[in-house]
Amino acid sequence: MCEKIEVLGIQLDGYTAKEAMQETIRCLETEPISTIEILAGASVIELMETGDLRDKLSRMDLLVVGDRTLLDLSGIEDKTLLREAESNLFLKMFLRYLKKGHKKVFLLAPNEERKKKFQEYLEWYYSGIEISGAEIVEDKPGMSDMIVNKINGAETDCILSVLPSPLQENFIQENKPVLDAGVWMGLGEGIKTSRQKNDKKTRLLDFFVKFKLKSEIKRQGKDQPGQSDTK
Repeated sequence: MCEKIEVLGIQLDGYTAKEAMQETIRCLETEPISTIEILAGASVIELMETGDLRDKLSRMDLLVVGDRTLLDLSGIEDKTLLREAESNLFLKMFLRYLKKGHKKVFLLAPNEERKKKFQEYLEWYYSGIEISGAEIVEDKPGMSDMIVNKINGAETDCILSVLPSPLQENFIQENKPVLDAGVWMGLGEGIKTSRQKNDKKTRLLDFFVKFKLKSEIKRQGKDQPGQSDTK
């Protein structure tokens, strides 16, 4: 059993990339559908604002660290975990696995631009993956049923989601019982090219995310019994 990593009350699985891959492959080979999310700091902030952060994430079968910020803030010093989180190694290994096995994937995105970029990314870097379908998810009556029917009709191995939180978590929790696929993989905003990671706007956003998470951790610490400010 792997050790848990706690950030703001969220229990993440402390697997190495290789260990997480072994768990994911096992999930692909078993029924019913398993839910996996690669959690980044930005998603934690978005989920914090909904008020039911822990409940939504605790329902995932596997919750993988998606960036180094979460490890830094939880005091993790394991060099392997830090390096793998920084390079997003698990995601790369998983996509290579899908490519090598010519697996069928169904893509979910919040808008047309994001869907197009996601498809182009997979076709450029992981051309062996077969895209069996792609849909835009919006909060409209009847839309979820239509998308579920398309996913099930595509006989897909894996559903890849780049939906923002909490839309991503809400969609899978509401539809998990009726989805026919091996694995749901929630990526959020986890896919970034090297150019995007080095972009000034991205670096500024990363700084903001880390600052806000630090502030929330500090605030929660003060709210705990016995953590008064008296000197």
